[in-house]
Amino acid sequence: MSVFGNLISSIQKNASFSGGVVGIDIGSSSIKVIELHENKGIITLATYGEVQLGPYIGRAIGQSVSLNSKQEQEALVDIIRESSVKANNAVFAMPLSSSFVTNVSIEAGPDTDLAALVRIEARKVIPASLSEVTLDWAEVEVTKKYVSKKETTQRNILIASIQNSALERFNVLMQFVGLAKPPTEIECFSSIRGLYSSEEDNIAIIDIGAVSSKLYIARKGLLMGMYRIRAGGALATENIAKSMDITFESAENLKIGVDRSANNFGDIKKLHDQSYDRAFREFNQVIKEYEKKTGITISSVHLAGGGALFPGTEAHLKSVLDREVERANPFSKVAYPAFMEDVMLEVGPSFAVAIGAALRAYE
Repeated sequence: MSVFGNLISSIQKNASFSGGVVGIDIGSSSIKVIELHENKGIITLATYGEVQLGPYIGRAIGQSVSLNSKQEQEALVDIIRESSVKANNAVFAMPLSSSFVTNVSIEAGPDTDLAALVRIEARKVIPASLSEVTLDWAEVEVTKKYVSKKETTQRNILIASIQNSALERFNVLMQFVGLAKPPTEIECFSSIRGLYSSEEDNIAIIDIGAVSSKLYIARKGLLMGMYRIRAGGALATENIAKSMDITFESAENLKIGVDRSANNFGDIKKLHDQSYDRAFREFNQVIKEYEKKTGITISSVHLAGGGALFPGTEAHLKSVLDREVERANPFSKVAYPAFMEDVMLEVGPSFAVAIGAALRAYE
């Protein structure tokens, strides 16, 4: 592990979270928070909430926006207050747009010091100077292969980096709302933690955000591959608005409020599904190529993100992948009152990252 030891590795075991911890997920269209507490070994949901960012700059809910620091501070203060968050400790999930994650394979013996080799590889793959990013890495797998009848050792390394400017921006944001400087990790790691179960060695997570959809392939909780494509909820709403000749706001309200029994459900679903056809086909190809290359079968596909909330998205993905798909249920990892069961199942896919970030404190 690198000297940074923060992007991939766990929080120090002696860290105190007796007052609870809040997981924070800042996306391009909304901010989500989850507060968890531990009582006698049971991790319990204290509160959760989401705030849409569009209205802070006069845009519609669901739209992908870029806020200035003052607007971002206002939005985070609002969601913390409205959700009655009490914890002073936080774990922050950094958006992929400010990050870079990849797997590289290095030929090296078991006694080789990998640090220097990793930095050489990082310079090749990270689209920025290493002086401009915070770098972390972890070895996830060692394999043997033969080249010209000679055995070589392949070390599979996961490299992660975050732009220093983004880290500073979000550190200032956390300080503004009175949270201790939070451990930071990239959202893909939070998502995997929020959904991975030890009962499933090999899983895929498809996370549909506002602007992009991401595929994560994980083995025993470790990220083995990632693929991202521009296709998300805001783009689906734009397609519906254009085809029906209505405003973005009207299209978003239609998308959010549509019911399977509505007369126009079929038309809206067709437009919605068309927005993801290409992404889902590419994800299917990536999964099949991974299985062919490794000889491993993906046992479960979890559908997460706000885009998973639209009725029929799970069935659409299942038909394209031709394999079982389950709606993400990260709240299954925490305790909450029984009367909240239906709500937790309904909103669960949206909170996979926030829950995964908060759970990092209890690893």
